[in-house]
Amino acid sequence: MGTANVQGGGAAPAPTPAVPVAGREPGGYDVLVLDGATKQSLVSTRSFGRAGLRAAVAECFAECDPALPVVAFRSRYCARQVVLPSFAEDAAGFAAAVLDFVREHPTRVVLPTMDGSISALTPVRDQLAALGCTLALPPDSVLDVANDKDRTLAVAARLGIACPRTMRIDSLDELPAVLAEFDFPIVLKPTISFTRGAAIRVNPVEVVNEAEAVTVLQTFLSSGVGVLAQEWACGRREGVTMFVIDGDIRACCAHVAHRTSPQLGGASVMRESLPIPPDTYAAAVGLVCAIGMEGVCEVEFRRDAKNRPLLMEINARLAGTIENSVHAGLDFPLMIWQWATGAQVAHSDGYKTGVRTRWLRGDMRWLRDNFGRIGRPDSVSRARAVRIFGTEFLRTVHYDCFDHRDLGPALAELRNTAVAVRKSRILRPAARTYVTRER
Repeated sequence: MGTANVQGGGAAPAPTPAVPVAGREPGGYDVLVLDGATKQSLVSTRSFGRAGLRAAVAECFAECDPALPVVAFRSRYCARQVVLPSFAEDAAGFAAAVLDFVREHPTRVVLPTMDGSISALTPVRDQLAALGCTLALPPDSVLDVANDKDRTLAVAARLGIACPRTMRIDSLDELPAVLAEFDFPIVLKPTISFTRGAAIRVNPVEVVNEAEAVTVLQTFLSSGVGVLAQEWACGRREGVTMFVIDGDIRACCAHVAHRTSPQLGGASVMRESLPIPPDTYAAAVGLVCAIGMEGVCEVEFRRDAKNRPLLMEINARLAGTIENSVHAGLDFPLMIWQWATGAQVAHSDGYKTGVRTRWLRGDMRWLRDNFGRIGRPDSVSRARAVRIFGTEFLRTVHYDCFDHRDLGPALAELRNTAVAVRKSRILRPAARTYVTRER
């Protein structure tokens, strides 16, 4: 295990004492963390609590199932549990409830961590500011580019950043031209993953024949999104996470995603910190500076057969891999609070490499899904999948949600995992899913 020194670093310093802390006011909070069922919200809640900040945690009522406890609600650092309307079914009601909470409980920062809550809250950014609260997100102009893969790739093309060969499809009639241009497998992905005002998230998927291409394309188009057809890249997945202020990279680290679920472009379930590759770093910096990124972001790449990094997308928010960065020594959530409140965000100077973190429930899902994908892209044989899954217990000590200093979320995650196992029949093939609920 080593330490990288390319503009990444150890844990961020504590908040500047000169900055007023809303949590010291009766009924006030330093931060309202949204999307409490997600791993990145739990990591953020723990980060804030350990820095002495008072954090309230919120989640939509649709996720507050007693059989599936909200992990961040169970943290010792959660000072208040807040249940909100569903942003998917009632975006305006969701935003109004957040405004009401901030109005009743003075709150310095609101931190959304998922695309759905971000989409619902950006229209009320100014109303939050009028209440003395900062929505901890980059400008809307940045989100408009980062959340649209078509626009992101257009910026990358102008900068000379390598991307997969891509064609846009807006109707089924355009499919023959795509099939004439690409060899199978072909990757079909939505231009926008989360559709505003709808309860669905559209996932990239590979197709290996014309019949699959027709089925998936019809599903995507009926969801109201544009579709990009891309060549499949077979190399490893790498991500560069950075914190940017006025074009200055205050902190940066890199990771490789060994496994994801779904296998193509899904959530990282097993990742490892690595020294920042010069090629992906240069491309990531060029992209974030070109779009005017502020705050935290993750730029994702996948290498092709020639080991060239190809740009996949940019997440202009905390990603599910953030726990790996924190274990490696970079406290990005605390940097977000400092940036949002006007406190100093110091430059970091290094982070640990070789740090492996695992989302066990997601890795179990990867094992199940692989059993139904033998012979398809990004699949391995059943014997190899079982060996990979089993030997990981000998290699990895950091598990998402598990912290001996804060055991409540770990117990909640164990319960969620048990429920998932009962529902999924883990060793049977799973149906391919293109459209899912936002989670």
